[in-house]
Amino acid sequence: MMTASKDFAVSDTSISAVLIRVAKESGWAPVVVLILHEVLAGIFGHEPYVDPVIHFLGGAAAAFLLRCSVSCASGLMGRPSRVATDLLAFGLATVVAVIWELGELLSDLLLGSNIQRSAPNTLRDLALGMAGALAYLVLRRVAASRVEA
Repeated sequence: MMTASKDFAVSDTSISAVLIRVAKESGWAPVVVLILHEVLAGIFGHEPYVDPVIHFLGGAAAAFLLRCSVSCASGLMGRPSRVATDLLAFGLATVVAVIWELGELLSDLLLGSNIQRSAPNTLRDLALGMAGALAYLVLRRVAASRVEA
């Protein structure tokens, strides 16, 4: 098996190989965020501190996973530039944040939970997820430019 390059490219571009590669390279990140949420919420409660931090970290984890996915699948979908890969990862991480909030809304409506406290709370969660994704992508770009220099 090929070792990871800085852009996660793979030589075997079958879908199953890409999925296995993504799971190995970056699948741990969202799992760690979910576990961290459970542990910290149990200790400190959900609001006002844990929820914002977890949404930020969740955005970063989603961007990490999705950027790795785009890079690993580059043989299947052409060879996007680094900028295109980052933009796609950011856009997909934003979609993940929206779907997550939709899931919270459906849980409230169908199961009677009270996850979404207000529209401002939901918008804060979306903004924090996007900020986490952007922070990861910017920090990754800065680190990569220092390595190349």
